[in-house]
Amino acid sequence: MDRRIWVGLAVLACGVVSGCGNAASSTSPAARPPDLVLYEKPISREVRDFETFPGRTEAVMSVEIRSRVSGYLNQVYFQDGQHVEKDAVLFQIDDRPFQAAFDRAQASLEQAETRAKRLNSEFQRAKVLYDRGMSISREEYDRYAYDHAEAVAAIGTAKAAHDLAQLDLQFTRVSSPISGRLGRRLVDPGNLVESDTTALTTIVSQDPIYVYFDVNEAAMLRIRRLLQEGGIKAQSEREVPVEIALSDEPDFRHKGVVDFTDNRVDLNTGTLRFRARLDNPDGLFTPGLFVRVKLPIGEPHPALLVREESLTSDQGAKKVYVVKRAMKDGQPEFFTDKSGKPLVGRDGSPIPKYTHSLVSLGRIGVLVDGYREVEEGIGPDDLVVVSGLQKLRKDAPVAAGPFEPDSDAASTSKPEAAPAAASPPAPAAAPAQAAAPAKAP
Repeated sequence: MDRRIWVGLAVLACGVVSGCGNAASSTSPAARPPDLVLYEKPISREVRDFETFPGRTEAVMSVEIRSRVSGYLNQVYFQDGQHVEKDAVLFQIDDRPFQAAFDRAQASLEQAETRAKRLNSEFQRAKVLYDRGMSISREEYDRYAYDHAEAVAAIGTAKAAHDLAQLDLQFTRVSSPISGRLGRRLVDPGNLVESDTTALTTIVSQDPIYVYFDVNEAAMLRIRRLLQEGGIKAQSEREVPVEIALSDEPDFRHKGVVDFTDNRVDLNTGTLRFRARLDNPDGLFTPGLFVRVKLPIGEPHPALLVREESLTSDQGAKKVYVVKRAMKDGQPEFFTDKSGKPLVGRDGSPIPKYTHSLVSLGRIGVLVDGYREVEEGIGPDDLVVVSGLQKLRKDAPVAAGPFEPDSDAASTSKPEAAPAAASPPAPAAAPAQAAAPAKAP
């Protein structure tokens, strides 16, 4: 084809495209949709005030196993980390020297007893002769008496040496003084063990287990005043129930009871050491774990709660935004376009206007399942803004709808006003659809 024909077709195409653009630009732009916020009414629930503190677990009993006699270690009867019962044999020290010492003490005891029997017989005969006034002097009688007494005392000495040798022989079998979980062995067989010096292993009890945590002075005084006033059903602060959660648990599912409080407040931290005791039958807790402790304060009471994400801070004070229908001359107001025509949503109904105000909550309470307890500022029928806080501007009305936490589109939906222009759109453009606004309560 001739090159001039190609150039002409290109110019013609450019003209058509330019014309389409002019046609599209002649269409009046659609009205800007109003900003949308989502609200939720406060909920009423029975709650209980509490304080949360960090804590650490510790074993009720912890023992460092040491030998009570010196000798060479022969055998180890456990695996590292094994659970053992009380009196289970853990180590065996070479007992041959101690067995020999015991046998010698046993023979010495028998020798002393035999000598005592002989001297006792001699003393009895001498006593009969002396009592009858026969040929025995007072000096001979006293000698028989004292020899017999000395033999009896020698039996006591031999008996004590025998018992000591027997103890040393028993101590060659090192056993567990408590039931619990063992650590690793610190000495291998063949090494010399010194009495009361060489640590062999450690053992800690597991059930029950202690949880130590520090309570600040304000919370401690509040608990004590509630105990005095009967606000807590416990005889003393040592019987206050607590709930405990591990570091990977979102809720407090373990129950315990405070069984000890320290006798003075720490001057450096201003806290009082508390200790809770809880059952640990499955061994989930081990000493040294980080835990969170929820200490209930007072008894359950009805309260009004709002979602945690609805709270905003203003100079340290907690506040929430509350919306309500905009009214004019006693009639509800609706959004309009520049020509005064009401903006409508997908369902064809006008989009109502809402005004908003910032309300101070004063002192806020505990956090329960994502809701925060409030004591003042709002009522059960107020519409508290949960989503879209960044869209709120001073004196600027907004569209509002109920918050639906189970809906993925709850936080992203936005009302779209229907096109206000009367001229038809260009053939290539798709008609705009208006999103249905949430209806007012």
